[in-house]
Amino acid sequence: MKKRTDEVLNLIASLDAEAQSYLNAYLENAPISILEQFDIVGMEEETTFIYEGESIQKIFILVEGRVKATDQYLDGVSYEYMWFKPVKAFGVMELLLEIDHYKSTLTTAVNSRFLVISKDAFEKWLSHDEKMLRMEVRIMGNYLLTQAKMARAFLFLEGKQRVMVFIVAALELSSQAGMIRLSRQSIADNTGLSIRTVNRAIKELMKEGYITCQGMRILADEKQQQRMRQDTMECWRELGSWSRLL
Repeated sequence: MKKRTDEVLNLIASLDAEAQSYLNAYLENAPISILEQFDIVGMEEETTFIYEGESIQKIFILVEGRVKATDQYLDGVSYEYMWFKPVKAFGVMELLLEIDHYKSTLTTAVNSRFLVISKDAFEKWLSHDEKMLRMEVRIMGNYLLTQAKMARAFLFLEGKQRVMVFIVAALELSSQAGMIRLSRQSIADNTGLSIRTVNRAIKELMKEGYITCQGMRILADEKQQQRMRQDTMECWRELGSWSRLL
């Protein structure tokens, strides 16, 4: 089992400084037996690893990559409502709320890596590690607060601003620098706008030099992205930072 522990520690050492610092604090009081129970799992882009409504069997801790959360509706429409950067544990919020099934569908937005542990082992660890529990409670509180603020703020954004917010977030998650591939229907589904409004917004963004479109491909160089980030910050001033979206 020592090999498994060494693999986990080597993975952490290979991450960027911010992720290393967080994981070192997260695992500070974890017994060696916990490290031995983690699996390191790599997933390709667009891999759905959690489905809403499934019984919770595993906890996934994102250490590299990006993940998007999706709500599924009865008419077949899906809505991407949140994106996550490392480090983020999935399934913990449900455990803290005593819910036995996952509440969201989660899919990798780029190639990603996770530390994966069984629900039973994680719950046992959680019950004996006050520091880790406090970290998770703080994360859950911040997440729910951000979600509530986003929902309120989104109501007051005009069509063009909504589309810009979504494009900026999608560009951050894209595996191809400066390019995303999105249909107008997908943008409409994810912004709550009509296709007509989306088309008008895209034309305005192109005319004002924010983006270039080639069919379903939306292109924005670093200068254009920086301009959109700045203007998006103004739209989301109440949240304090555009990056709170992610």
